[in-house]
Amino acid sequence: MSMKRKNNKRAQSVLGLTLTDGQLRACHVTRTKGGLEVVKAASAPLTLDLLHPEAELVGREIKNHLDAAGLRERHCVVGLPARWVMSQHTAVPDMSPEDANSFLQIEAEKGFPVDPAQLQIARSFQKSATGTYVTQLAVRHEQLEQLGAVLKAAGLKSVSYSLGLAVLPETIVAAGKGRIVVAADQAGVTLLVAAGGGIAAFRTCEANITSEAGEKIVNGAAVARELRITFEQVPADLRSELRELFLTGEAPLVRQLAESLGDWAKAAGLTISRGDLPEKNLGAVMTERLAAHWLEGGAPDLEFLPPRPGRWALLMARYNSKRLATAGFAVAGAAVLALGAFGYLEFRRWSLTSEWSGMETQVKALDTVQTRIREFRPWYDTSYRSLTILKRVTECFPDNGSVSAKSFEMHGNTIVTISGTARDNASLLRVQGELRKAKEVQGLKIEQIRGKTPMQFTLTFRWNSGS
Repeated sequence: MSMKRKNNKRAQSVLGLTLTDGQLRACHVTRTKGGLEVVKAASAPLTLDLLHPEAELVGREIKNHLDAAGLRERHCVVGLPARWVMSQHTAVPDMSPEDANSFLQIEAEKGFPVDPAQLQIARSFQKSATGTYVTQLAVRHEQLEQLGAVLKAAGLKSVSYSLGLAVLPETIVAAGKGRIVVAADQAGVTLLVAAGGGIAAFRTCEANITSEAGEKIVNGAAVARELRITFEQVPADLRSELRELFLTGEAPLVRQLAESLGDWAKAAGLTISRGDLPEKNLGAVMTERLAAHWLEGGAPDLEFLPPRPGRWALLMARYNSKRLATAGFAVAGAAVLALGAFGYLEFRRWSLTSEWSGMETQVKALDTVQTRIREFRPWYDTSYRSLTILKRVTECFPDNGSVSAKSFEMHGNTIVTISGTARDNASLLRVQGELRKAKEVQGLKIEQIRGKTPMQFTLTFRWNSGS
């Protein structure tokens, strides 16, 4: 779970850093008597993926770029790639903070595709006139560990992991003044719905298409579809606050979005405003703002940097690695247990009796929560049919990203439609072959193929679980 950290008052400068879609952006910001000053900024392409198994090689490449740009600051604030972030929105019943925390943990277990113990979760709360909501945003620990290893290899020390879009001053607005932020850059489009004083929805989509002239063009229809889905998923009391559709990012992409989303925005009662960036790209602006925000106020509201172990934990870990120290602790522990066994037994018996007599209120509250859980449990399908189909289909797709799915739809309980992109025809044929090997997949056929590089395809098949 995310934890806010106290700002180090002695920190006079910090390095803002983003590593998104093969592009390194860094910005050194320092304190001055008049406020904050950007000392130097740099941008460079990365030849290795951030999740490359050889973290030392990625870190060495980053260090070389920073050294070449003359950036010597080693404390960094890192903006996580938006596509790493998973989100889940939940209504929070009126209950005590302890019960609410347990409730949200249960919701995380149901809503996220992996065990919450494997996730670093940050929460954004919203309040409306009729209730309280929370958006849980999660990043996998393995991705954060890989990022930490890369930064360590680059000689950097991270002080914060956050979302670059969330720290922009025009993104999160006060309760009652909701807005939808659509941020477009060369990597894709990010949607953020701000309402009730927090983040009500967050999602990303790859909606950019390369034209015949080699220019990036926004797929307005795809963005509009994602926007409609996201808009309808926001609860009605929060949705009533939304009055503005704010488009930001690179000027050509923002202009295309304004043209393609105008009719939908008007029908939804939203006013379109634009935050074009003619001189800087969105990544550079977020990198600079990450560093400035940390110097101004310390850790952001959405913090994904895992808590560092204390000195005592490190000391114990070091001694536990030595056999002699382990044996010494074991002997000492055995002696203490032998001497205090009888006295502790009597004390424990008395304390448990006392605790049991004072648990009546808490037990009743827990019974109430469990009753509500059982009340809503029939609404969930425990057969996981959709997840079973999705898992089998995912196993047929290659791990190298040459073929990717953009949408997965089920019609009834048997017909499945998948739309996506393929790097080339051979990759698409391999996926077809893998799907045909699945005994549950029947009647596989390609409905549509458009373009060449990448190819956009739509395929359907019939799922027969009894095969």
